[in-house]
Amino acid sequence: MKPSSKPLQITVYQDVLCAWCYLADLRLETLKHEFGDIVRWRVRPYPLRVHDKRPTEKELRGLTQEITLAQKEPEPTARLLSTELWRGGDPPRSSIPALAALEAAHLQGPAARAHLARAMQKAALEQGINVTRTDVIFELASRVGLDMSPFSVAYHSADTRKLILDEHQLAASRGVRGVPTLVIAGRWMVCGLREVSEYREYILGCLSKLYAPRAGSSERVVH
Repeated sequence: MKPSSKPLQITVYQDVLCAWCYLADLRLETLKHEFGDIVRWRVRPYPLRVHDKRPTEKELRGLTQEITLAQKEPEPTARLLSTELWRGGDPPRSSIPALAALEAAHLQGPAARAHLARAMQKAALEQGINVTRTDVIFELASRVGLDMSPFSVAYHSADTRKLILDEHQLAASRGVRGVPTLVIAGRWMVCGLREVSEYREYILGCLSKLYAPRAGSSERVVH
């Protein structure tokens, strides 16, 4: 395939409390290495729990069931997933604090954000730790080597939380309803956890369409 002067941009909407997003991250890592500079990846927050309130018993049962289903996926990591995050006595009230931490970390570079995200995912989804608590967030941020002074300023900033809410509203207006969701080149959408082969097929198909566009075509594929 002839390389393009402009990389294909893929936006990945995710919530750090979502087991499906955790597994999607692991699968997409393979493709990041495969596609290299042909694809530019952009991770954006999409909080599943926007409002600061304790989950109802019905919500807790549903959230627990989601993790139970995710445990059946073939990755070894899936077997490490725990329902304790939602079955323990301190369930997350909102995704916003955890996502604000990731936005604050991103100011120190994409790698800083990725390291904190993985640490938060493992703590929350494998160990059942409430990673929306400020003390937990700062412990994990320090553990992955972030510069804590600018991190603290960005984390506590009202602008950081506004950014997340604005991003959520914008994504929803474009048709995003859940996570993980991939938006490819701003035109094609892939929703939910998929096999690596499926992700690869969608990306290759989108690359082909961009490199050989049909005259007058305004095709938009939503999966």
